[in-house]
Amino acid sequence: MAKIFIKQGNAAVGVSDELERMVNNLLDALPLFRRLFEDAVEEIYQDAYRQWPVRTERPRTGEEKKKMTLRALERRYGKDGAFAIMTKLEETQAKRFEDDTQVIVSKKSQDSKNKLERGILIDGEDLVAFVRNTSPYAWAIKTGPYTLNELPLGSRTSNELLWDPMKRAGDKLVRLVTRDMIKEAKKR
Repeated sequence: MAKIFIKQGNAAVGVSDELERMVNNLLDALPLFRRLFEDAVEEIYQDAYRQWPVRTERPRTGEEKKKMTLRALERRYGKDGAFAIMTKLEETQAKRFEDDTQVIVSKKSQDSKNKLERGILIDGEDLVAFVRNTSPYAWAIKTGPYTLNELPLGSRTSNELLWDPMKRAGDKLVRLVTRDMIKEAKKR
């Protein structure tokens, strides 16, 4: 686990080194819980990081590039001058007007992918393992037509990559702990 926080009301604050050691000692005493917490959280974090969308520019075709260049030249040099310059450009710089093959990260991208974090939250008597994105707009990010992940078009990224997997991991954790407790009870 990367970070340990303590929650009081609506605020969560990082803990001191001493409290962090105490929490780690507690988790060391419960190796099954520690392994399950860390494995589930790490798996969700890695999957979310791998699939988290990054804003990209729409790939442009060669024809679009030619039209945009011609319009810009027409504004500056007029129709006749623009046509002459465009003809020369097409001969000397043909690669300039090829279709985009590479994905270009947009200048508008706010890098929410690198704002993912994982850790343990102390909430009263509860220890909660979490994966979250600290960007304020993370709940609103949707999968678009040029998004590079396997999520359904229009789906909310945080629901698909954080909430739903955490719910499934919680259910799995409960099943495994229950099974382990029943095994221990049968031994006695």
